[in-house]
Amino acid sequence: MGERAFSKLQYGKETNRGTAVAATKTILGTVPPVKADRKPIYPEVNVGLRARAVNSVIYETLVRDTLKVDYGYFQILPMLLTCGLKGGVVAGEVTPAQGDYLWTCTPSLTSANAPDSITLEMGDDVQAFEAEYIMFERLKFSGAVDQSGGAAPVAIEADYFGRQLSISTFTGSLALTVPEYMNAKLARFYLDTAWAGVGTTEKTNILRAFDFEILTGVHPVMAGSGFKYFNTYQEGIIDVMATFTLEGNAAADAIWDAMNSQALQIVRLAINGAQIGTGTTYNLSLDIGGTWEEVIPLASSDRGDNLHTAILHGKYDATGAKLLQALCTTNAASI
Repeated sequence: MGERAFSKLQYGKETNRGTAVAATKTILGTVPPVKADRKPIYPEVNVGLRARAVNSVIYETLVRDTLKVDYGYFQILPMLLTCGLKGGVVAGEVTPAQGDYLWTCTPSLTSANAPDSITLEMGDDVQAFEAEYIMFERLKFSGAVDQSGGAAPVAIEADYFGRQLSISTFTGSLALTVPEYMNAKLARFYLDTAWAGVGTTEKTNILRAFDFEILTGVHPVMAGSGFKYFNTYQEGIIDVMATFTLEGNAAADAIWDAMNSQALQIVRLAINGAQIGTGTTYNLSLDIGGTWEEVIPLASSDRGDNLHTAILHGKYDATGAKLLQALCTTNAASI
């Protein structure tokens, strides 16, 4: 009998997309129900019987699911960003010999980003499953600052697709990832009016909660071939939106004014962690340029404090020639 205690997720970066590889790292996430990668069709035919169908057929295979990491940690970020936004990223050590590696995963809006792919292993002590050619269609980072001194994790959701699901065995002898957990209490909110000044002006005593969602545009492409799984991938439109819960102060009221004027807004959501050696700190910086789509003053309240809800809709800015920037610093030099 399979035990929940022995369920796990692990992955390896593929050298050639679609060619399965052994896992190299563990994932500190939740093992989901294993969804079928194929759906049988039951053709309705007339054969002189009181039976709607007398056979079944499977036409295609496609893996689709969501990777959930309820307690987000910095070490998983390079894999998610490079398999969704920009592949082939070579991390640079910020401080010599300190292991603080900066991953610049800002996607190009005018050329191919060639995202990486992974082979994902999941299962328990009875059965392991393997899916190759895993890439991410949607990335979401959510957090709320707990008001009682309790937990404030940053939750991560990553929608993915893959070629097919195969019976497999786990790659053994992998060391558990030693995480630096992301803390929503350490999230910081910056608001500027031009890309040239992104991350300059911090709005303090305002951020209560955030949902930052990126649609990567990466998708599978099916074409006639000798296989039932997808042939390749393509890159489509990149879209991004962010929702913030803010203290109802003067800075939040200024955001209402900016919505009414549709003035360009450049927001940086920066989450820092501990210092890496004597170098820089763990960090995730997500920058989005756009305009406020909706601002709701007094959207909610907490112990007598009025809170605003503000939704920033990503929009390309011709002056800065940008829509989105994604950078992270961690102690991992590879995905």
